Amino acid sequence: MGNVKKVLKSNTKDKKYKSYIIKVTIKNTHPPVWRRLQIPTGITFHELNAIIQLAFNWCGYHLYSFEIGNRKDENYVLIETPNDLLYDFNFKVINSTKTKIDKYFDKIKKLKYTYDFGDNWIHDIQIENVVESKEKFKNPVCLKAKMASLPEDCGGPWGYEDLLDVINNPKDERYKDMKDWLEQGYSVWYDDRTYVDLDEINMELEAYKDHAEFILGEDD
Repeated sequence: MGNVKKVLKSNTKDKKYKSYIIKVTIKNTHPPVWRRLQIPTGITFHELNAIIQLAFNWCGYHLYSFEIGNRKDENYVLIETPNDLLYDFNFKVINSTKTKIDKYFDKIKKLKYTYDFGDNWIHDIQIENVVESKEKFKNPVCLKAKMASLPEDCGGPWGYEDLLDVINNPKDERYKDMKDWLEQGYSVWYDDRTYVDLDEINMELEAYKDHAEFILGEDD
């Protein structure tokens, strides 16, 4: 009996908790805009959406989706919020607020996240590593980041490139209007496009659950 107790104690002591390290890159940005994040297990895709929103300083008032696989593939999965659930002849959209990432992250290496179906900001998500630790990992952390956040509603990657051309040319007839639009817009604009404040991002990420609820409230 003594040996049994000893084994049980050892098993408890050696218990490992998992977390995921992912790299999220906004597609068609030059230089690439990306964030490397460590995220908890057990979160929903909607909470992952909130984490990405905070990491890139998106405002969160546009629709989003996650896609796993190719639409032509029979195993293709589309994940969205309840109000946006659509049905197709070939597949059913899954509820992002009820679907946990672990179900898929333990099997896949990459997926796609799209924010704002008008501007079509496509983010490639690479699952780089699964980390084990003795303590449960609770809050997401931004480990590394490249390039400043992008302005909301600027027309996606191509509109952003055009915006940069205009802002860097005071002689352009659109310069004043574009400058005024940036200063009055929802997003924060940094003239230094390499600027990233990791401490600020991580402070924002501490409230990811509240932000996830806030986004749902906005959708309603």
